Amino acid sequence: IQKVKIMSPPTNCLVPIGSKALLAGLLKEVEAEFFAASSRPPTVYRGNPFQIEVGIAYGGKLPGDELARVLRFANRVPLLYQQSACCSFKASIEASWKNYGLSQSRSSLPAGPLVIMIHMASVWVPFTSESKEAIADYDEIRKEIRLALQECGRKLGTYLRRKMKMKRESQRRDVFERYIGEIAKGCEAITGTDAHAIYEALSERASMKTAEADQVLDDEGKVVDDGGRLANDDGVIIRDLLSDDESASEPEGDLFGNSTATSSPKKSGRRTAKKTGKKTGKKTVRKKRSGTSGRKQ
Repeated sequence: IQKVKIMSPPTNCLVPIGSKALLAGLLKEVEAEFFAASSRPPTVYRGNPFQIEVGIAYGGKLPGDELARVLRFANRVPLLYQQSACCSFKASIEASWKNYGLSQSRSSLPAGPLVIMIHMASVWVPFTSESKEAIADYDEIRKEIRLALQECGRKLGTYLRRKMKMKRESQRRDVFERYIGEIAKGCEAITGTDAHAIYEALSERASMKTAEADQVLDDEGKVVDDGGRLANDDGVIIRDLLSDDESASEPEGDLFGNSTATSSPKKSGRRTAKKTGKKTGKKTVRKKRSGTSGRKQ
């Protein structure tokens, strides 16, 4: 019986969130600089189809001196309690995060500015109890979660390695620019060549040697010109928090395209109108009183 090949159940009944929706939710709720998402193909455990989706957010304004935070979902419903008993939490610990540039102690989550989001879509989610607070530990489910985490971790590791290389090249350029002026003056004193021409030539050479400091990344560490968004992978986003802060500091507009700065005079105009109305009302009352007093006389 074990050698008989049985047809797998249909998997078109699953309703996953999708990589784009995962990234949109993380972008909205988490202030990070790197986002990655992965959706595993549907598979079966004990005759029940299921699908695993994972999203991660790294860096930015996340606390770097704490352990990673795990957000667990089952059929789009958040799981808030019994985290240590959940299969998704155990799979997060089993993933070798050290291979991707993060520090991790034994039997614990990785340390660093990281948020992990795990979603399981299935027609029959195996909860540990009737309270539906944690997913039961099955080998098939844990394997799919681990593979999805490893896929996102590889993208994160590539990004971190390329980022460190860019930082190293930027430091090299700073050292070059610090001594280029002195070298140009020394060459002018020895050879008589114009110091400005020597300075320009050495600066161009330094920029050429450290050109990687100005490169934009893709999912494989290659150069792209798309302003920070990865070109070849729809499941990865790199956000520049500096540009986001500058745009947030600008005044917001209303539905008619007017900024909030133009809305303040309208309020003052209403106040002045109320004040003038009160004054005019008092004047009319005084006139009426004077008129009635004249009639009595």
